[in-house]
Amino acid sequence: MFAPFKLRDMALENRIVVSPMAQYKATDGCPNDWHLVHYGERAKGGAGLVYTEMTCVSAEGRITPGCTGPLSAGT
Repeated sequence: MFAPFKLRDMALENRIVVSPMAQYKATDGCPNDWHLVHYGERAKGGAGLVYTEMTCVSAEGRITPGCTGPLSAGT
C-alpha cells in the first residue's frame, strides 16, 4: 500500500487513492474555495492520488445546481 506506483508517465508516491465524492458545492458550475479546502485536505493526508468529483459537459447536463461544469447560458 505504501510502495510507489508508476503507470506510464504517472508516478505516485504510494498506492492510496481517494475516490471521487459528489459534494454538490459548486456555484453555477464553478468550483469554489470549499473545493480548494476539501481536496487540499485530502491531498495533505498523504494519498498518492485524489480523484475529484464529476464535471458535467454542459450546464443542462448537471444533476444539481451544485454540480461542476460549464456556466449556464446568459452568465
